[in-house]
Amino acid sequence: MKNIKNLNELNEAIEMLEEKAGFQKQELKEHFSGVMENLKPFNLVRHLMQSAFSGENKQDLFKAAIGLGSGILGRKLMMGKSGGGILRRVIGAAIEFGLGGIVAKNAEKIKEKGSELIERFSRRKSAKHPEPTNNSEQPPVNYFQKN
Repeated sequence: MKNIKNLNELNEAIEMLEEKAGFQKQELKEHFSGVMENLKPFNLVRHLMQSAFSGENKQDLFKAAIGLGSGILGRKLMMGKSGGGILRRVIGAAIEFGLGGIVAKNAEKIKEKGSELIERFSRRKSAKHPEPTNNSEQPPVNYFQKN
């Protein structure tokens, strides 16, 4: 700031500072209204969904869902019906989270192995049951056709 030497300069400095304060107050109001708009529940959920389903997060979300599902399924298969004692519930939760974490971390490997197994089974099935060939000259009979 410059040195103020007389009353005129003081009044000009006061006006300039009041004008600057007015601009800052207006900017603060606009910023606050923007923040309040973003904090509305609908907008929070919308932004959450946009970020969760963005390109780079889709794979992570899919892996987490597969892990969670396999963890729950594993717990149900290993522990049977829920209930019982506290130890049984703790073991069930440990199985669920452990299996879910393992599956989520290795989702790509599991996906590759699963597709290999499906391909292997589909080749065996097609080898056991070859497609029938129609060597006759007559067209196949359609029993559902009305005459």
